[in-house]
Amino acid sequence: MSNLPKTYIRFVCFQTVGRQRSRLGMFKAIDEAVESEHAESWAIVEARHQAAWFDANLAIPKAFSVGGHTGFGQPGLSWFKPTATEHIRRMHSLKAALQACGIHVEVLTTRDPGLIVWQDEHQVVAEPRGRTF
Repeated sequence: MSNLPKTYIRFVCFQTVGRQRSRLGMFKAIDEAVESEHAESWAIVEARHQAAWFDANLAIPKAFSVGGHTGFGQPGLSWFKPTATEHIRRMHSLKAALQACGIHVEVLTTRDPGLIVWQDEHQVVAEPRGRTF
């Protein structure tokens, strides 16, 4: 058994509007990809295929905040656990499809996602400690 700290992984899309960048969830980004004039048909098919798989195989978190916790100013963020290898592999496939449609996706990793407010077998939701992701 390894004593190395766990590394959590998060996939983040950014949508640029004028000079401002705002976060766009991976699954919401599929809607943007479909509407894009740069979208390739294979990429839309792949994105929809992966979204359907996640609908069937990934729970929607039940909590994103402990509410009023001093020092934690933003809602929790979802991170995949390092053991969620099939989910992570499929997110990389979704990332490739979205990028083929002109949507930039960043992959973030951390050993400290923050205060964990909810978790299941594949993911955690954690309120960040002072940093934003």
